[in-house]
Amino acid sequence: MRPGAAADITDQRGRIVAVATPAQRVVFLPMPAPSTYMAIDRSAAHVAGMNPASASAMRSGILGRIFPAFDRIPTGITRGAGVIPNVEAVMALHPDAVLQWASFGDEPIAMLDRAGLTVLGLRYGGQDEVAGAILMMGKLAGQEARAAEIVDRQRERRETLAAALAGVGDADKPRVLHLSRASDSFAVAGRESYLDVVITTAGGRNAAAEIGGSRTVTLEQVLTWNPDVILLGNFDTAMPADLYGDPRLQSLAAVKARRVYKVPLGGYRWDPPSHESALTWTWLAGLLHPDRIGIDLRADMRAWYEFLYGHALAEAEIDGILHARQNGGSAGYARFVTAR
Repeated sequence: MRPGAAADITDQRGRIVAVATPAQRVVFLPMPAPSTYMAIDRSAAHVAGMNPASASAMRSGILGRIFPAFDRIPTGITRGAGVIPNVEAVMALHPDAVLQWASFGDEPIAMLDRAGLTVLGLRYGGQDEVAGAILMMGKLAGQEARAAEIVDRQRERRETLAAALAGVGDADKPRVLHLSRASDSFAVAGRESYLDVVITTAGGRNAAAEIGGSRTVTLEQVLTWNPDVILLGNFDTAMPADLYGDPRLQSLAAVKARRVYKVPLGGYRWDPPSHESALTWTWLAGLLHPDRIGIDLRADMRAWYEFLYGHALAEAEIDGILHARQNGGSAGYARFVTAR
């Protein structure tokens, strides 16, 4: 599809940016964004460059099999890890638009603005911002109706879960700690993080709610919080067996009850916000409140993957996404795993 006339797109900095749509060449600095764009666009053809961490998730997860052309997309667009752009490398890709975080300080996005590139700023704080980002990408791709359907389906799932969890008092909401790092130190997600949205949507309480954002904490702090449930993020190598075998952690309620879980990795990592977030909420709600959540997660995943990617998930693919082997020794996980 050839680009049409310039469309005015309001980015999440509040700036009005003129972009020829549908864009043919888009570069993505934010890690979750290219997989979302591929789902909206139903193709990897218009992703001209992406963060190397995005490619790593695609290679480790299922998206690389759904869109095998991802492996030819340039990734040398950052300076080191993170979102500091290699401006010269980005310019060499001749993008129609560049997406960059608007919430990681001014300079990472200002560098691109100063180079005269067409830049759209993203914010992924609460769910409203995530929905806004999806709608913005839909307009950029010339797929506004499809993006709106993704947002509507996510909203409907939040409403379904809220209804199922209505009446659950605070005392019955497990205290959940998300560890984005646990292999060599402890990094947690506090309030004002997207994981706080995930935990509360699924009927839990964030054990790290007293701190803001995401930060590194001490072992002593983790022991003091004593969470009922621990989630292990996908930016780290730690697995439930590592925590179950760590002598320093044996007093934790989550370890004693074997309620430590590796967060799934699907079309993108399920811990950050994405087009698959409804599945993240459903997965966690099923672990926290199995008596209230009647959704068959495996059937739900098949339906979502057909909608998002036109892909029919095999049983082994579902097990891989859910880290069935790594989570198999954790409490309550049998309900998600293929019968053997």
